[in-house]
Amino acid sequence: MPVKDIPKFEKQNPSVSVNVLCSGNEGGFVPLYVSKERDRLHHVNLFLIEGPDETRHYVWIKNMSRLVAGRTKHDGQTFVCNHCLHPFYTKDIHDRHVFNCQRHPAQDVKYPDPKKPKESVLVFRKHAAQFRLPFYLVCDFESFLSFLTHIDPNEDVDAMKATNLIDEHNTCGFACHRVSEYSQYQTDPFVYSGPGVMDKFYEHIMQESRTISDKLVDDQDMDPLTDTQQTDYDDTTTCGACGGDFTKSNHKVRHHDHVSGQFLFAACNNCNLTLKMPNRKRKVTEGQRPNKKPKIDKDYTKELFSSGRFSQPKIL
Repeated sequence: MPVKDIPKFEKQNPSVSVNVLCSGNEGGFVPLYVSKERDRLHHVNLFLIEGPDETRHYVWIKNMSRLVAGRTKHDGQTFVCNHCLHPFYTKDIHDRHVFNCQRHPAQDVKYPDPKKPKESVLVFRKHAAQFRLPFYLVCDFESFLSFLTHIDPNEDVDAMKATNLIDEHNTCGFACHRVSEYSQYQTDPFVYSGPGVMDKFYEHIMQESRTISDKLVDDQDMDPLTDTQQTDYDDTTTCGACGGDFTKSNHKVRHHDHVSGQFLFAACNNCNLTLKMPNRKRKVTEGQRPNKKPKIDKDYTKELFSSGRFSQPKIL
C-alpha cells in the first residue's frame, strides 16, 4: 500500500492510526507520514525501506523508545514525539510538547556536532551586520478596511491559527523614503495616492533599485591616507571589525568606503572581503526548486534488523 493511501486506510478503519518513518539522507530517521488521529484505540508505527528491484517493505516498529535511544542519555523508557522524534522522560512533558509541535509539519531534528565548535557553540560571527548599509528604503502604506460580506459568521474558526477573517485591508497609498548617510544622495519622500497603488509602488521600487545599483557599482578608489590615518593603521594590531589578531594567512588590509573613497579602519583580509557589497545585479529566477523528499537509504536499513527494534519485513 503506498504511503499516500494511508489516510484512506485510516478512514476505512476508524479505530486504527498509522505513522510511517524512513531513513534520512544522512542516516537517522525521518517522519514520512504522521497521522492526524491521536486518540484512536490502536496505533501502529511503521518503517519504510526499499528492497531489491525497487521493492518496498513496511516494517513494524516494536518500540519507538528503543529506536531513538541514541538521541538521549536517559537509560529508561521514554515518550517519543511522532512529529520530531524527540524523546521525553515523562508523559506530561511529552503531551505539552506535542500540543505545540503538531502545529508544524513533521520534521527531522538534527543536533550540531560537538566536535565542530563553529556549529555547536553559539558565537556572534555576523560582524558585517554591525555596519550600516549605505542606502536603504523606508516604506509606509495607507489602507482602509472593507467588511467581508461573503464570510459566514457561523463558519468554524481555523483551529491552527485560531482566527476568523472579518475585514480585509485595501491599499490606497504609500510613501517611500530613500535613506543614506551621504547627503548628496538623500531624497525627499515619494508619496502616491490613487489607482493602481501596488503597480506604482513596484515601479518606484525598481527605479530606486536601478538608481542605487548604479551608485554602488561605481566603486571609488581609496583616498590617500593622512599622516594621522597612516599612524593609526600602522599601530593597529587587531581587526576593527571582528577584533581578532592579524596573521600571515589573514593579514592586515585597509578597509575603505567604496562610495566616498574614505579610509575607515584596519581590518583583517577575511572581514574586508565579508564587508564587500554583494552582487548588485538582480538575477532572474526561473521558479523555486521542488522540495527534496527524504531519500531512503537501502544500506543503512540493513543494519537495523539486528537491533531487535523491528519485526521481520513484509512485502506490501
